[in-house]
Amino acid sequence: MAHCDVSVIIPAYNSAVSLARSVDSALAQTSRPDEIIVINDGSTDNTAQVAKAYGNDIILIEQANLGQGAARNAGLRRATKEYIAFLDADDYWLPDFLQTCVGFLEGHAQAIAVSTGQIIKLWGHKDSISPPILAEANGRKSDKAFILDDFFRFWAEQDHVRTGSVVIRRDIIEKAGYQLADLRISQDLEYWGYLTTYGKWGFIPKALFVTDGAASAAHQGWKNKYKARRLKCPEVEQWQRRIVPRLRQEDWPGFEIVRGRVAKSFAHSKILAGNDSSARSIVSEFGGQFPKDKISRIMKFGASTGIIGWKSCCYLLRLRELLKSLLISLSRHKSEQSQTFMTK
Repeated sequence: MAHCDVSVIIPAYNSAVSLARSVDSALAQTSRPDEIIVINDGSTDNTAQVAKAYGNDIILIEQANLGQGAARNAGLRRATKEYIAFLDADDYWLPDFLQTCVGFLEGHAQAIAVSTGQIIKLWGHKDSISPPILAEANGRKSDKAFILDDFFRFWAEQDHVRTGSVVIRRDIIEKAGYQLADLRISQDLEYWGYLTTYGKWGFIPKALFVTDGAASAAHQGWKNKYKARRLKCPEVEQWQRRIVPRLRQEDWPGFEIVRGRVAKSFAHSKILAGNDSSARSIVSEFGGQFPKDKISRIMKFGASTGIIGWKSCCYLLRLRELLKSLLISLSRHKSEQSQTFMTK
């Protein structure tokens, strides 16, 4: 079997239901990675037992629950190979992901990293392909990989990067530094924006990575899955502190759009965590850069209508999240009933 000089880093927290699928997808690569490092981030389920079943096929690191950023950093400190690939424990790769990415980096010395397209699975929805350029009828007529001339503009237009869709040169990581462990939300987005200030980024317009939060969200419950991270949601200034000093003038238009998406996510997370005052401050400062979606419009309208309007907006968004959680639980229950009926 062919091997590749890659360290795969998989942080896992209460991921017993999905971890095996992630590890199996790494082991099943057409070019098998030389290292697979699983970090058990203080799980309270049997994640550790699932990982230990792989024996010498993986390296297992045990630590207290410090968050995904700290878990990935623990993996980075242990990694020894030329390339780094992150994979979350509820996601997985198609078989030729690593071979395709490593082949691109070996053929493009100027690229510090490369990412691919993704298949996105959401509970109760059809699978979708991302970024939009992969599905656009008037998009690229070739699936040939390319170097991005303007990473931030492409990112702003296509939202093309996901944690498990990226392979990075380890020497760039050692030069730039690790992920910000104090960020419990969007630490991966901060890292991509920071790393790209060190060199060019490539893109492979093929969907070779599958992001699937549906299984773990249904198992843990939607609210439980995100509750801890929302309670520790940082401020936008904390998120951008490494990126802004390194931006070139031409980076700013695209960066502001990306920052707007992050700021919207932070404001929404703070509302769901009950931190309404901090959320309103984010809307006031960065609302002009928010994406033009329903939640953004609700928050911006609420912030413009005084304290009563803002409180009503926050209540509405929390109610919406509760209903979404209940619908996911109901859908899961119906699915389990159907499977039980079919096996009888």
